[in-house]
Amino acid sequence: MCALQVAEMLLNNIGETVTKLLNLAVRQCDGSWLTQLLLMLRSHRPVLSTLCTVVYHLITRQASTLSDCHAHALAAILVHWSNCVDCSVGIKVQRAAASGSPEAELPKTVPFVSYVLESLPLSTSANMSFTLLFAVSYVVYTKMIGCGLLMDENQSLSDQGLVVVQSADENVVVPDRIVQLLSYLGPRLVKDLRYSSSRGSREMVVSYKIASVERFLLHDLVRSSLEQSRMSFETWVRREIEVVDDDGLSSEWLSEYYNWVVFTRHHKPQSFATGSYLVDVLQVLVHAVLDFDSRYSRPPTCCCHDAIQQSNRRSQNGRHNIFIFLQVSRH
Repeated sequence: MCALQVAEMLLNNIGETVTKLLNLAVRQCDGSWLTQLLLMLRSHRPVLSTLCTVVYHLITRQASTLSDCHAHALAAILVHWSNCVDCSVGIKVQRAAASGSPEAELPKTVPFVSYVLESLPLSTSANMSFTLLFAVSYVVYTKMIGCGLLMDENQSLSDQGLVVVQSADENVVVPDRIVQLLSYLGPRLVKDLRYSSSRGSREMVVSYKIASVERFLLHDLVRSSLEQSRMSFETWVRREIEVVDDDGLSSEWLSEYYNWVVFTRHHKPQSFATGSYLVDVLQVLVHAVLDFDSRYSRPPTCCCHDAIQQSNRRSQNGRHNIFIFLQVSRH
């Protein structure tokens, strides 16, 4: 059996097991079985390397087509790679420095888990649906293999992220990136999560993946995560403008969501301090428009048809979202 077949078989079996645990709403379970499995792969480098390649490919290239089972498997594996040093030691990737950087010619080595988490797709609503399910699965599975939330008098976040106590001398951490994505995507795709009350219409974007999230909405750790690690308004606007396609979301849905963001101040501006919140919001939008026009008035560096088509879709959708921002902000 080739390494690819073994990697796919492992993903399927892990996904089936984790999905059953999540569907049974198991409060606590021993996650050492998956830790031991990943440790065993350390001595089978071709399979481990192939598994990493498959994980990255599925998340970045096929997210919108993946099943719940795949999302649960990928989240569980990354939980163990993130929290067990012995499982992930040496699993790194080389990433080129940002364009324009004086060290651009020098590749930067980063942990594989961090690289994957930063690559979770947000370009379309379908991709966002997968990423939200992945983030929720990550949080719920982390809580399931842990013992309790670590909290002090002031906060439940450490410098690393949301901490779940596993034992007297060991913690399981939900990375800040996951908590931030949950805080961003939850309210965007699930209307009930825009309000602190646990009761609501459960109205959400029509998606088979989002429907799977519904049973996790009342989870205490998921609810508390929504209030943590909110991105700044500047970062939020840049994310919204970069969306390629809001497939399945109506203008009314987006307008209501943007209205909620602006008037509840869910994401606060950081660049300006004029004394007027709405003036700050408008200044952020103006800067975002200028930056967006500057970047997308230039032709894409890649001349292939797909790159040009995606650039055009991003430009059209970004302008549409900017229009909705301005419409909401003027009221």
